[in-house]
Amino acid sequence: MSRVRAGWITLLILGVYLALGISTALTRSPWQDEAWFASPAWNLARHGFMGTTILDPASSTWKSVSLTGIDRHTYWVMPLSLLLNSGVFRLLGFSSFAMRLPALVFGLFFLLGWRTILRRLGAPHEVATLALLLIAVDYHFQSQAADGRMDAMTAGLGYCAIAAYLVLRERSFRLAVCASQALAAAAFFTHPNGALLVLLLAVTTLYLDRKRLNVATVAIASAPYLLLAAGWGLYISEDPAAFRAQLLGNASGRGPTITAPLAALKAEIVSRYMYNFGLAPWSSGSGRLNLAPLLLLLAGTAMCLASGQLRSHPGYRLILFWAAITAFYLTFLEGLKTRFYLIYLTPLYSVLCAIAAVWLWHRRPKTRVVVVTALAVLVLLQGLRTAAIAARRPKQTSFAPAVAFLRDHYTRSTFIMGDGSLMFGVGPDWNLLDDFRLGFNTGKRPQVIVVDESWEDRIGMLRQLSPEIWQHTQNVLADYSETYNHASYRILERSRPTVTSGSADRRQ
Repeated sequence: MSRVRAGWITLLILGVYLALGISTALTRSPWQDEAWFASPAWNLARHGFMGTTILDPASSTWKSVSLTGIDRHTYWVMPLSLLLNSGVFRLLGFSSFAMRLPALVFGLFFLLGWRTILRRLGAPHEVATLALLLIAVDYHFQSQAADGRMDAMTAGLGYCAIAAYLVLRERSFRLAVCASQALAAAAFFTHPNGALLVLLLAVTTLYLDRKRLNVATVAIASAPYLLLAAGWGLYISEDPAAFRAQLLGNASGRGPTITAPLAALKAEIVSRYMYNFGLAPWSSGSGRLNLAPLLLLLAGTAMCLASGQLRSHPGYRLILFWAAITAFYLTFLEGLKTRFYLIYLTPLYSVLCAIAAVWLWHRRPKTRVVVVTALAVLVLLQGLRTAAIAARRPKQTSFAPAVAFLRDHYTRSTFIMGDGSLMFGVGPDWNLLDDFRLGFNTGKRPQVIVVDESWEDRIGMLRQLSPEIWQHTQNVLADYSETYNHASYRILERSRPTVTSGSADRRQ
């Protein structure tokens, strides 16, 4: 494949990525995490403080995290994505698309970073181009690249760090260390999983240039981490007690890790793989087709592991190290087993699958029909899964009508309890509180309660996890009458008005 042709194909692939990502960002309903991270970003942009005012510091989230002081300071997540989102809100205003735009951009950086990495590691144009396509249409990559969470930003920064190191190391080793570690430090201060990308960068440096390391380069590498830590430390100093309560609370209760290795391995297989690739108990018949992409990706990875010729390639061997480290990290060091973190894993499988496919094409000509068929199935199932969900337009058909009803019947001073995602519809300055415990910890009673699928599930879980709180929610709901019921949203209004401390506008 000529370089010019590869360049045009790359542009086409990036166009496919943006088409899928933008359509998803415009049609997906907002959800709680996006709201929880948008609230402090908006407050910083508009009011000059980084508090999460849609959460009550006396209540908690689904995993009972302490929210001490969260209405004034947001400490339970790393700060860089909040700062970036705040800047975007100042430029573009408040919307779910503005919240998701950084992820789309960093997804693009992620793709370009991988293209650079593969070329610098000696992969031919065919491998780099095919890997780019497989990543671009990957459902789980697309899912996070069109989401307001910080995972795409973390992954994008981390792999750009590795790309920067590979590009600069032959020109100036110290410059390569400085630039790459600055990007890796930014990834870490975006999300704790950035530690994985820091580790991959360290492994890359040791693999390629361990003889060039000295005290000076270690000092250079440490500088960006110390600088960002100092900046965050100044913010932490405003309320150290709230920082300890929030961050330690969010870090706890995240499931089995290396201290329970068998439980961690089982949870990884069941929750991370089976549930997200068509083998969940609730998966439909068509949903089980999603198992095919996983099997194809794992088959390509297994072929790279089994082939001595592929393992002996220095660049491919390094990617195999990255995949092994990432799989170990997610299995034994990350206990939540959430689908969000597949963005760190499935792109590596996609790259290895591309390497295996190109190798088979050239070394085993008789398998070409099988290879092309498998790749076509992989690309179509992945891309169509994303496109099909976007085509349902849940934001327009479910979320928007409920928001329109709220705006038509209530005002921004109306005290509403509901999923924080409603702020993307009614506006960030409405008197909205995300407390599915319905004031159990605070005694607050809203005028209006909005129950969507997310709240329905969380309230339902209380029946087993916290019967006392569940009974409280049922008692509260008994005092409300349904005024709206459409497409998974129910809006309830208090039958007997009362004056409570929660009815006043709590915003700055």
